[in-house]
Parts: sequence; structure tokens; C-alpha cells
Amino acid sequence: MADLVVTSVAVDDAAKQLKGVVHELENMSELWDDGGIWGHKTVERAMDDFIDDWWVKREKLQENLKDLQSKMEQAAETWNNTEIELAKSLESE
Repeated sequence: MADLVVTSVAVDDAAKQLKGVVHELENMSELWDDGGIWGHKTVERAMDDFIDDWWVKREKLQENLKDLQSKMEQAAETWNNTEIELAKSLESE
């Protein structure tokens, strides 16, 4: 079985990418105007239902992603501090 290799770059990048996703969700504007692009009334109603559900579920998703982002930033900080401390301990030997 292969070893798992984690670098500070990977942890930092993951935290930054999550921050970007959260930012996009927070600043997303409602793009649905009148539904005329769908043509058929059945499709228009289905899309209308989907969009209504999406805005409700988006809020829950946004909360969960904010929590995950916060934890990922903490993990990145802890990882980087641990890496620095390990490097210092190896230098002193």
C-alpha cells in the first residue's frame, strides 16, 4: 500500500479553494427571471420547483461549507506549525 504524502501546499490550497466556493455561494445572485427560456410549461414548472428548492438547500450547503472551510484553515495552520516545529527539532540535533 502506498504512503500518504501530504504537503503544506496541498493543505493550504484546499483551504483556499473552499474559501472560493463559499465566496461564490455567498455572492450568487438569483438568475431566474421569468422562465421563458424553457419553452414548454411542464419544463418551466419543473425548473421553477428546482430553483426554489435550490435556494433553500443552498443555505444549508453554504453553512456546512463555511464550517468545513474554518476547520480546513485550522488544519492548515496546525499542519504548518507542526512542520516548522519538526524542522526546528531536526536542526538542533
